[in-house]
Amino acid sequence: MTSHDPDLVERFSESLKAKNRQPATVESYCRDAQDFLRFLEKSHLSLDKVEPETLLWFRDHLRDAGGERENSVRRKVIGVRQFFRFLADERTILSSPFDMMPIPERDDSLDEGLSESRFQALIDQVSEPGIKNRRDRAILYLLAYEGLKASEIIDIQWRDLIESKRIQTLSVPGLKSRTIQLQEATSQALNEYAATFQAWLRHQSPEARERYPWMFVAFKGKELPLVLPRMTRHGLKFMLHELGEKLGLKHLHTETLRHHAMCYQLAIGRGPEDVMHHLGLRRLGNIGKHLAQYRNQP
Repeated sequence: MTSHDPDLVERFSESLKAKNRQPATVESYCRDAQDFLRFLEKSHLSLDKVEPETLLWFRDHLRDAGGERENSVRRKVIGVRQFFRFLADERTILSSPFDMMPIPERDDSLDEGLSESRFQALIDQVSEPGIKNRRDRAILYLLAYEGLKASEIIDIQWRDLIESKRIQTLSVPGLKSRTIQLQEATSQALNEYAATFQAWLRHQSPEARERYPWMFVAFKGKELPLVLPRMTRHGLKFMLHELGEKLGLKHLHTETLRHHAMCYQLAIGRGPEDVMHHLGLRRLGNIGKHLAQYRNQP
């Protein structure tokens, strides 16, 4: 089996960070690079033997073996292209064989979507008491009613939740930071999670309590004995996958729920500009198809 320099991906990561790429982008591109290197090893190919067609084989492998969605395949292809540009820049290879290859077109067609009844079926799965169920319920509402992105979910801290007598607002962190007014169902789910979390936290040492500024913790172990300070993107993805599998939703992910949030916000009477602000969108085109779909409903 062909082996590769084990430090390649680490150097790629450092290069991306030096260019001020977002942490989520660094993580994603490095994961794509690792996947491609594993593909090369299974194919008994070295880096200097890679040709443009190799990326096409990798693309087909993702579609056939992994069942990847088209936009996911597109993103991985972009990640691999960036990796090979890095390899050429640091003279590991003479030049990238992929620079002249076109990037697959983005599939902007809407998913079949998630109906409100199916969403409520998801909520029913996490209706029992307990810190994990309360956490998952709050996350589902933030995704499906408020339209938060994965990176925003994992970056929220308790200080971002702003209480008042009549309404509850959330200061959403990140590049598209904004303050939004939460729906009543979202507020209730967050309050229930907060009460359960604070009850758990009171049993921890004062030193341990300082390790939990983030809103959404992570769990580790078969019986969830360990509570880690911060949820990861992978943990969020696995949580949705696990819940979706129980209902036969094979491709439940954050974007599915974000699409639901767009339609939900329109359905409660919000105008396009208000929806764009709420979800941190900058172009009307991002909700154009949802707006047309909603207006064409009987």
